[in-house]
Amino acid sequence: MIRLLHVADVHLGAAYSGFQPIAELRREEVLDAFRRLPELAEEAEVHAVVMCGDIFDGPRPPNKVVAVAREAVRRLQEAGYPVFAVPGNHDALALNSTLYEEALAGAHVFREPTFGSPATVETTAGPLHVYGLAHDRARAPDPLGSHQRIEASGAHVVLLHGAVPDAPHWGEPSSLSLPLERLSGLDADYIALGDYHRFRPPAEFGAGEDFSGCYAGSFAAVDLGEDGPRGYVIAEVEARTPPRVRHARSGVRELLRVADFDVSACADELAVADALRERIPESVIPLVRLTGEPSFPLEVEKIRLQLEERFGCVRLEDRTRFFASTRLAEIAQERTIAGHVARLGLRRVEEAEGAEERRERERALRIALRSLGVS
Repeated sequence: MIRLLHVADVHLGAAYSGFQPIAELRREEVLDAFRRLPELAEEAEVHAVVMCGDIFDGPRPPNKVVAVAREAVRRLQEAGYPVFAVPGNHDALALNSTLYEEALAGAHVFREPTFGSPATVETTAGPLHVYGLAHDRARAPDPLGSHQRIEASGAHVVLLHGAVPDAPHWGEPSSLSLPLERLSGLDADYIALGDYHRFRPPAEFGAGEDFSGCYAGSFAAVDLGEDGPRGYVIAEVEARTPPRVRHARSGVRELLRVADFDVSACADELAVADALRERIPESVIPLVRLTGEPSFPLEVEKIRLQLEERFGCVRLEDRTRFFASTRLAEIAQERTIAGHVARLGLRRVEEAEGAEERRERERALRIALRSLGVS
């Protein structure tokens, strides 16, 4: 049985703008994790490494990024692990025809828009035949139809970067569309996929027990919408047998979506921050939704700054109801400027059309009262 390290969607050189104020640190964390690929291959005792597109976030990554990728691939090959790669849509050959040869020097890069003869290597577990293509809709509108399995013993693996029907990039001009029935029709023992950023094993495609496609998912979260485990896949492949896959973490800090946190019982923003620090592991980047009715005019920015000191980066979503309705009612009865503002604001909240508009008007009222020193 041949064991593969399957990686995709690393997006080396990404801006990570959503990770402010740790964007630069995030870039270094991802580069460091990619540098460890030879060690990961050794630990998993793989026979080869397959890279399925968007290894780079753009067609002209910084020189440092190219140097890191080139050295990692060189070390993989020195350790005896052949490397096979197909470009993605972010780092397509049409955008930079020499990137993959320069940055992944020594790897077998599939450059044609259709399948041709496979690249074949002898491993200690038997022959490995790898097929791949570089998507170019203008040159080959139906590339999947070009695949033909050669008559040869060993494991036959297909590399593709594209989208299945329920994936975000489905139907986009720059993305290769992969209908499930067409994927199922490929005569391959393993279909290593890139483009979709969540790990998706064969069983989750709903395409039958013999389906052999698998998305490795993104190597590390590229934006604050990618919570949960991120990394790569170790696939065990043999001829005419469904593959066995397991997901492994890359080691880059992951995003943790925290259960809704009710601020109603907290005395102030510092109490909210302290309570969240106690329940969230320090090793993650938290995504938190605040709920409930605070007894004070909540200042979310104050909570964010406190949590950034612990986690470096945090995303807070404010879903609270202004602050306790009894306190707000008291303010609205006052013959003061704050009371007048509260009455006008409450009237505007009641007139809101839809939940989102209501929340926006509640936030505006909160800001107005806070500016008047209401507590």
